[in-house]
Amino acid sequence: MRKLVLALMAMFASVTMFAGNPLSVKSSKVELKKFMKEAATASLVLDWSKTQYDNKKTAAAEFGEDYAFIKKDCAEKFIEGFNAKSKGIKLEQGKKGADYKFVITVTNLDSFVNVMGWGPRTEAKMWGNLKIVDAKGGTVAEIEIDEAEDGTDYVRREAFGKTFMILGTKVAKLK
Repeated sequence: MRKLVLALMAMFASVTMFAGNPLSVKSSKVELKKFMKEAATASLVLDWSKTQYDNKKTAAAEFGEDYAFIKKDCAEKFIEGFNAKSKGIKLEQGKKGADYKFVITVTNLDSFVNVMGWGPRTEAKMWGNLKIVDAKGGTVAEIEIDEAEDGTDYVRREAFGKTFMILGTKVAKLK
């Protein structure tokens, strides 16, 4: 019995150790760890104009009436997750006169039903790019987002917001 428990614990530890970070810095003019601790304000802009669902059809066609809710929820949850973990920069949506602008271009969304655990829940995934721009319009950093996931909910449209919340916490801890 002890060997079985030990084997299960080792398996769970190895799964969490190898879980990937969806963020990869493509270019940066600053040290991101210090930048994120700067006492500044930032405005969030989400670009949904070319968003696909499962790289096959437009997200608007997939979600229909829920699409407006998903876009609003994702913005709010990203800000909530970012501000909860940020030690300096505070993010708001549509803030005028902000020191920086965080522009997230959402390129693809996907979801699946995870039946393991406490009932079937939808897990949402997201792909895109994050560009941090200063007040003068200069690019501070460009970050690629490759399969941000782990946001789960019993309601499909709310799972995407939870993924964006997790993504926001990871952006706030960029190094």
